[in-house]
Amino acid sequence: MTERGDQVQRLLAGLAKHSDLVAEAYEGSISGGDRQRNSAIEALFNLSVLMAYDEDEYRLNPRIREFISDHFSSYQVLQALRRVSGTMHQAREQWSELRRLKATGSVRDQARVEKALDESIVEIAYSIEQNLAMLHSLISTQYGNVDDLASKLRQNRFYARQVDMFLRDVESIDAFVEVVSNEAIAAGLPYVRNVVTRRLGAKRLSWTSQIKDAQVAISKRLFEARLMEQQLRRLSRFALWIGRNKTMDGWDLEVDEKIPHALAGSLPLGFRPQPDVSDPDPVTMEGVMAAIARLPVLTSVAPVQQEASPQILIEDEEHVEFTLSAEHAALEDLALAAANAREPISLLAFKRERHSLVDTSDAAWMVFACAQLRMRKFQLDFVEALEEDSFPINEHFHDVRVRAPVVSASLTGRPALL
Repeated sequence: MTERGDQVQRLLAGLAKHSDLVAEAYEGSISGGDRQRNSAIEALFNLSVLMAYDEDEYRLNPRIREFISDHFSSYQVLQALRRVSGTMHQAREQWSELRRLKATGSVRDQARVEKALDESIVEIAYSIEQNLAMLHSLISTQYGNVDDLASKLRQNRFYARQVDMFLRDVESIDAFVEVVSNEAIAAGLPYVRNVVTRRLGAKRLSWTSQIKDAQVAISKRLFEARLMEQQLRRLSRFALWIGRNKTMDGWDLEVDEKIPHALAGSLPLGFRPQPDVSDPDPVTMEGVMAAIARLPVLTSVAPVQQEASPQILIEDEEHVEFTLSAEHAALEDLALAAANAREPISLLAFKRERHSLVDTSDAAWMVFACAQLRMRKFQLDFVEALEEDSFPINEHFHDVRVRAPVVSASLTGRPALL
């Protein structure tokens, strides 16, 4: 066994000997105590397993903590995905150095760089696999590392952005694999080409497919979260109304023998007898005749004859004034101003200057104005939103600029208006 192998063996033996302290440090910071505990902490500190955190407090090495967390699929709140771009840049530099050493004939350094390049490729593949495992764990447990619904929604939006960057990193692997494949044959290093193609190029499509599946799941969760927020708001408003408007009869209770009689007492139901007039029983008929005799006498009232209306109704025509609404009046002024203006006019800026459009929302004004101005052949420029959604369903814009319509030169005899 080599010297480095002996060092690894002693490190693992120290971890196994003081495994109780390592497990305690994984949960949080640890401090000294009796003599045996202090000696164990000192031994782990010398092995760089523990790091000084505060006065007489130590914490576990972040790399060891990360390894244990990956093993148990235990992730922190809003833990970022591992970036592959840095390791990819490192692998490109190692490949360039390997080609130079191959050309100069430095065998010993060439073997060292080959080993370093192989480690970089393994690290790239490991980082991608661990990112996919973390995404699948968080999505399957619905972000079980938090209980608050708002925190779950914020984590979902955070990982939507993280997955977008992660997908771009994975898609950049194709360029690296293609460069190495083309240059390895010319440099006389075909085994490097085989390693890169087998460990990265062959798995790229599978990784991309899994990342896109995670994107679909996160996007679906965002849509369901929006619907859930609307339902929760409706439910809270209904609960508030019920609390303020309690019914006079109380709440309905299920009829059960265990319910006290004071809560579910029997109440008589008022009803009016409805005799059957087709019943030939003498007692029933006598009751019906007695009820009829008690009814008041009906007095017949002669209908009032109304004068016959003429067959043809002639009315004087009256001029009906048509009053424009505030939106239509503002649209006419906007069309007149845009037709004569040299610079485009902003719909939102125009609305801010009109006091009559205060009660009209920005979205309703822009939809109404765009539809009307488009029919009049005005030119519309949509100003896109500054912050784009990760998974857009519709194109977002926050303002529209209006320009004068284009006038054809064949109709006016003049150059077209730009």
